[in-house]
Amino acid sequence: MSNKIIEEQRRAREEKINTIKAKQGLIEIEKTDEAAVIIPKTPKEKWQNYWYHFKWHTIGGIALIAVLAVMIVQCASRESYDFITILYTRSAIESGRMEKIEEYIEQYAEDIDGDGKVSVEVVDCSFIETNGNLQTTQAAMAKVQAMIAAEPKAVLYICDDKGFNDLNAIVAEGFFDAEALLLDEDFYNACEGENDFEKLPEGLKISYRRINETLMEKDKTANKVYDVCKEVYEKLSKKQ
Repeated sequence: MSNKIIEEQRRAREEKINTIKAKQGLIEIEKTDEAAVIIPKTPKEKWQNYWYHFKWHTIGGIALIAVLAVMIVQCASRESYDFITILYTRSAIESGRMEKIEEYIEQYAEDIDGDGKVSVEVVDCSFIETNGNLQTTQAAMAKVQAMIAAEPKAVLYICDDKGFNDLNAIVAEGFFDAEALLLDEDFYNACEGENDFEKLPEGLKISYRRINETLMEKDKTANKVYDVCKEVYEKLSKKQ
């Protein structure tokens, strides 16, 4: 998570705690010269005051709402997939690569929903980590968090090292049930594009999330997907 975001969240928590303590009489609020205090009066001044204090709260809330809205629309209109593979990296990946990755994973998977075919969806949650793109970062992280919390079919993950570190830091016990497996040359040959712009980031790894002792533990769909994704991981591991 970006240091700037963490710092903003820390300041917001401190302000909230100090406000509660002040109301309870536990601390004294430093008195200031009333003449020096600027009270917003016009709509423009009130908006500027609000934006100064709640800028990142507002941006984060809008980003989360937008991601959830898009996901709801996609879920209502997309075809049925046996399971979802989350792609989470710090590099921009050309959209045409998603279909190639889906086809590659499908070779090692099996039909779960009984429709007679193996169908895998890759959901790209990647973003470019640069200074000044906090909105993009927040939107990507909100998308990942929403998939983790609400999507029982999202068990298999392809990440770079930073992505795996982010996800493993979510819980003390670790997010994944298996060590990250480095994807080999066969994967890159199957999924690469025809020019340098379309090349996948080097060092991508694959693993599957932990279901036991989580909110997904008793979900039948999550458990079926978990078993298949574990088999995909084991097949990939054996062929290396």
